Amino acid sequence: MMNFKKIISAALCIVLMLGVFCGCGEKYRDAIIYFEFLERPQTLDPQTAQSDSELLIVRNIYEGLMRETSDGKIVGGVSESYSYENLIYTFKLKDDAFWSNGEKVTAYDFEYAFRRAVNPKIKAPFANRLFSITNAEAINVGNADVSTLGVKAVDNTTLTITMCREDESFLKTLTTSVCMPCNEQFFEESIGKYGLDAKCIISNGSYRLTKWNKEDFGIRIYKNEEYNGIFDAQNAAVFISCVENEKQSLRLTDGSSDIAFVSGEELSAVKNAGFTTQSVQNICWLMTIGRNFSADARRAFAMAFSTDVFEKALPNGFTAAKSIYPETLGINTDNIGITPYNIDEAKSVMSSQIASMDDKKFPQATLYYYNDYGVKELSTAIVGHWQQNLSTFINIEASDNLDVLQREISDSTLSFSLFPITAKSDSFEEYAQIFSAVSTAATPHDLQQELLSEYTIIPVAYQNTSVTYIPELENVVVGDDNGYIDFSNIIKR
Repeated sequence: MMNFKKIISAALCIVLMLGVFCGCGEKYRDAIIYFEFLERPQTLDPQTAQSDSELLIVRNIYEGLMRETSDGKIVGGVSESYSYENLIYTFKLKDDAFWSNGEKVTAYDFEYAFRRAVNPKIKAPFANRLFSITNAEAINVGNADVSTLGVKAVDNTTLTITMCREDESFLKTLTTSVCMPCNEQFFEESIGKYGLDAKCIISNGSYRLTKWNKEDFGIRIYKNEEYNGIFDAQNAAVFISCVENEKQSLRLTDGSSDIAFVSGEELSAVKNAGFTTQSVQNICWLMTIGRNFSADARRAFAMAFSTDVFEKALPNGFTAAKSIYPETLGINTDNIGITPYNIDEAKSVMSSQIASMDDKKFPQATLYYYNDYGVKELSTAIVGHWQQNLSTFINIEASDNLDVLQREISDSTLSFSLFPITAKSDSFEEYAQIFSAVSTAATPHDLQQELLSEYTIIPVAYQNTSVTYIPELENVVVGDDNGYIDFSNIIKR
């Protein structure tokens, strides 16, 4: 990677000397930005993308009806103008919006995309963002046909969206992945491979995808010459890599990368090396306690749980949690429903529980923790305190299956589990969907109170998502959702 980067840089210098590129004041427009991912994307189908790496690329190669500026304003993307009256949005699309293959982007591309998004067969992870559209929820649960969705292409440049209720965040929703357009003919011709390789992707955003090598992983997105919007890329390209078993900090310090997602393990190293880091607190780690234990036993564990016990064991980038909501949601329910620490009462309750057991011994149990940096030490500190004070021996075991652990919110089949959940937007309603199988609470306060009252869930820690980059990058804005970064703004000096 390093040698290749030097070759590219040398080639660019030669072309610059020949005067082919822009004037001296705008050399940055020909720069290539090198980005290092923590994980490899599995799909770039915008309706089904959900990981951080997938959402970041989707954000940069597609453009929706609306788009978010670097200072958080919602402005027209493909939409030239819109009106709203009697729960009906009418969007007028730009006449010069094109796909990267040269075809025009039309209102029918959006109608088709929205229908795909709510179709239950697609299993779009963010379909619920569209439930304020007429019949969207009914379609998604199988009670209505997709043709009844309140999204209608009147002609090539006119799209109407009929709402079933007011939704103050709807315009922002239109900037997110699930609302990106989809060309029906191109989708059908992809024959089941849409969004899965470079040949089966066309885009309409600031960038176009030109290469996706999955074996020796690498993705290249170049400035989209067919793009005529106001978010014209200020650089030539972004080259994306994900080198397994190599630290992101080393990739930055040896010059292989300009910008990277960095784990807590490496935050100190990159900060000490003079790089800039932006972080958003959008992750909450939860502990679940299985219903195989009695309510009193679970209460004893909750009373014997205190941030003072494990705070020193928190990995870099973690802070002790005071609620189930990370900062990015903007919800303040600190300490609501959290069981006060009372070690004497916890000992008494657990002693009574153990005395009532047939063999007068706490049963064998295991805490399964998601295998992330520093979480083993965190788990050890928690169960060690319980063992010392409650006479409960608990094994700890790492797990790489996050889906299984997250299902413990409702399944409650494991004795203990510790895992992260991530807020993908600032919407409480969307975040609450994580707990919908166990609660129907309508407010943040009530949801937290209900979840913690059963002593089956304990908020443990908040974690940051951190992006680190070289000083030569300007205008880097790390948001709290929707792929985090719009690369079209970034200048590399």
